[in-house]
Amino acid sequence: MKRSLTIAENAKQLLLNNFKAFYQNSAELHLEQIDALYTQDIEFRDPLHTILGILALKSYMKNLYATSRDIRFEYTDELYGENWATISWLMHFRHPSLAGGKLISVRGITQIRFTDRIFYHEDFYDLGAMIYQHVPILGRIIRFINQRIGR
Repeated sequence: MKRSLTIAENAKQLLLNNFKAFYQNSAELHLEQIDALYTQDIEFRDPLHTILGILALKSYMKNLYATSRDIRFEYTDELYGENWATISWLMHFRHPSLAGGKLISVRGITQIRFTDRIFYHEDFYDLGAMIYQHVPILGRIIRFINQRIGR
């Protein structure tokens, strides 16, 4: 017998699906959808930023997607509980100042906490693989160091 999902489980799955769809493809980024995903007091963290509040998050997203190109995510795995989720991903993007505008791919993990909407979002990824290795002089130094330590 197939177990039917409860209303809470359906709502959680819908939130997770909407979250992943929101970030899936930059060509379809709709900032007005942020209000349906995140609480007004969202805490957003990544290796470069700590952003507090939905207005600051909207501003960050607008600037990020204005300067980067072809941002898209492939979701590789997810694990979730009652009020949390961890989602593994591979992000692909282009930035005119990095790698000569060539496609860059970076693995990462997002942890979110939520009730009816997300109130905490933290991204974990290798900042060197995302940025530093693709800056001309700095990139050569980092690649040299990585080769020396056997990476």
